Amino acid sequence: MPYWFDGNNLIGQSVAAAKADSQARRAFLSTLHSYQRSGGGKFLVYFDGDDSDRSASPPGISVRYSAPVSTDEAILKRLREIASPAEVIVVTNDWDLKSRCRSQGAAVLTWSEFTNKMKARCIRSSRTSQPERIDVDEWMHYFGLDEPSGK
Repeated sequence: MPYWFDGNNLIGQSVAAAKADSQARRAFLSTLHSYQRSGGGKFLVYFDGDDSDRSASPPGISVRYSAPVSTDEAILKRLREIASPAEVIVVTNDWDLKSRCRSQGAAVLTWSEFTNKMKARCIRSSRTSQPERIDVDEWMHYFGLDEPSGK
């Protein structure tokens, strides 16, 4: 399931602050990358404004800059354009955007709800994954260690 993130809202920075110091953006993208690597889904982050640096985003994370419109408008416009907005989960702490996304048919989560969901997924995954079983006899035979001593 694709997740769309209201980037500046979630990092708590204005466009000007994010432009002056991109560390918060990089840290946020790094956090998302760790969730994505653990099987979190498809992640698309919308940031307000533009980034002249356009540094590479982590693998598995797509980034879009919304200039000249706001991220809210870019997300809502894209929801109107796609065939199945119900398949998208928008992650934002902006109550107005959440309401507007719901009216377009998308599911919404706050950042806290999203992180709880990802942490629960990681816990379930670690409980259900079984360690790889190794056939010791087969390896002993392969390396010739099963031969009787004294040959």
